[in-house]
Amino acid sequence: MPPTSLDPTLAQLPVHGRTLGFLLREVYGWLQQRVYDAVAAEGHSGIRQMHSPVLRHLPPEGGRVSDLARKTGLAKQSVAYVVEDLIALGYLRTEPDPEDGRARRLRYTARGHRLLEALVSASREAEAALASVLGKDRLTSLRDMLEEALSEAPQLLQGHAAPPMPRTAHAPTVASGAPKARLR
Repeated sequence: MPPTSLDPTLAQLPVHGRTLGFLLREVYGWLQQRVYDAVAAEGHSGIRQMHSPVLRHLPPEGGRVSDLARKTGLAKQSVAYVVEDLIALGYLRTEPDPEDGRARRLRYTARGHRLLEALVSASREAEAALASVLGKDRLTSLRDMLEEALSEAPQLLQGHAAPPMPRTAHAPTVASGAPKARLR
């Protein structure tokens, strides 16, 4: 793929700046933008890229904030902030955790399940757009290689989805402006 296929500014970067990690992040950013634009067009305009770690790692049956923090590599407080935003937007709800009376369990609402369906559909469309750039066979090969990397090196890849978010001096408000509830 020529450097300008996805982003014309890529051609201007020095060679040492075009590492594999850089290229993967750039393509991921392009795919992610397409997905979130499509999801917004489907009526989910409040969904942002910051919601990705929770939406990618919270299973359809739900889970806990502490488990999401471990899976994403984010601080528990950062995950709780994103979860509160998704609750305020009507995509998640909380309920008592039957296994731990101190904890709350996250569950998708009906709107949240519709969002997941829209995200999967938009992801397939974004991959099809990438296939039009790379070719279907090459995209299939790329996918196969990445799947192999994930299965062959889980100890290197799991739990390192993102570095912890920096702490801020003030507590941000959630989408609804409502006070944040304490989640575990």
